[in-house]
Amino acid sequence: MLFSSPLFLFVFLPVFLAAYYLSPRSTHIKNLIALTGSIVFFAWGEPLFVFALIAGTFVDYRISLAAAPDSTYSHRTKYWLLVAAISLNVAALIASKYLDFIVTAIINPLEPWVGFSIKPPNIPLLLGISFITFHRISYLVDSYKGRAIPPRGFFDCALYIFLFPQLIAGPIIRYHDIGQQIHDRNHTVGGFLTGFLRFSIGLAKKLIIADPLGIVAGKIFDFQPEGLSCAFAWLGIVAYSLQIYFDFSGYSDMAIGLGRMMGFRFPENFNRPYISRSVTEFWQRWHISLSNWMRLYLYIPLGGNRVSTPRMYLNLWIVFLISGFWHGASWNFLAWGAYYGLFLSIERALSTSRLKEFVLPGVMSQIITLLIVMVGWVFFRSPSLHHAMGYLWAMFGQGTEMQTSLPPWGLVIGNRDVITITLATILGCVSLPFLHARYPFAFCAAWTEAMSVQRVRDMAIQFLASLILILLSASAIVSSDYVPFLYFRF
Repeated sequence: MLFSSPLFLFVFLPVFLAAYYLSPRSTHIKNLIALTGSIVFFAWGEPLFVFALIAGTFVDYRISLAAAPDSTYSHRTKYWLLVAAISLNVAALIASKYLDFIVTAIINPLEPWVGFSIKPPNIPLLLGISFITFHRISYLVDSYKGRAIPPRGFFDCALYIFLFPQLIAGPIIRYHDIGQQIHDRNHTVGGFLTGFLRFSIGLAKKLIIADPLGIVAGKIFDFQPEGLSCAFAWLGIVAYSLQIYFDFSGYSDMAIGLGRMMGFRFPENFNRPYISRSVTEFWQRWHISLSNWMRLYLYIPLGGNRVSTPRMYLNLWIVFLISGFWHGASWNFLAWGAYYGLFLSIERALSTSRLKEFVLPGVMSQIITLLIVMVGWVFFRSPSLHHAMGYLWAMFGQGTEMQTSLPPWGLVIGNRDVITITLATILGCVSLPFLHARYPFAFCAAWTEAMSVQRVRDMAIQFLASLILILLSASAIVSSDYVPFLYFRF
């Protein structure tokens, strides 16, 4: 069940919110309704795996209690309980997402030397398994280190894992971030309208901007790269770069907005990454929750910056290779991770060299960073590493220029698509004063939270803006083909 589907928008969400807000004010009861609704939401896509996830969450909960600082077990026992729990979660992720890749791409190519091959198990990819695994690992580690407020019981822990706004595609939220909110949170009209507006903005980003751009990008990436002209190749990657930003940031907006409607405050996940002036800054603005997770639970435990220079660079490469592989089980995702490991290492080396005093003009730095990011998206979007290399070859003017194999421009991109690309470029890549706030209607949210004589009028404006965006998005649902969220497949 996707946030942009009619079933969610016009059936599940209204029914859930009605039950949630018509229930007594008790946090316990609202948590029970939120947990029930979240399990139903997940079970709609995974009717069998939902029971395994409940059982696994209970095991994690019991281990978190045994490994907590106030537990009576010895430190050694707590440590090995944590290792066992993390290993089980990682094993489940590998079995669901990576086993076929390991068999077909690593084991079976060795058949001439080992004398046998293995049939891929073809285990289906479980919905949201990558995000769920990271949530569970962070909960276990934070419980072990005493950084998380202990849950009052299993149902609080289960609500954290199953909470449907962030269940499938993030943001990656630590229990530390919302543990207190699970115990106690406020439900106000202003908070609900702020969340409704945020959800509406995200829905519009997805349906009005990302989906049309995805159709353009899909038409071009479906061609064999050997037959692409340079112009077509650049059009395809520009469309995809804008699509993935508005698609994923739109989902994050919807998740944050839904959480706000329920009284939760989730951390931000995007901060206009395409205005970045370095690759390092890009990763401070793109998928912020993933970057923070990798830093806290992987980079720092590996030693971070507190090690020798060669080891520090190795840590960077390890983090981004794992980050790339986390996104998908194929060589091109590993290449994408290695690509960013290379550029981050280069930037780190330059920052400590004599060249650190040499700074490019801001616009030039932004353009160079954007080009690096767009080249990286070729690895991310391509179905294989071979396709990605051929596409890059075409982008930089080395293609065969087989114009007869390409359709007319008008069949690939229409006037409406040109307008959409222009609008998306301005909103995503141009630094304008009125866009310095993270979201166009942020001023409405700020007014709604403030007590003033204009409060009712401001709330009405906010609600009207949300309603207009919802109606525009609904019309887009009716008039366009079904396009799922990009990050749902990760």
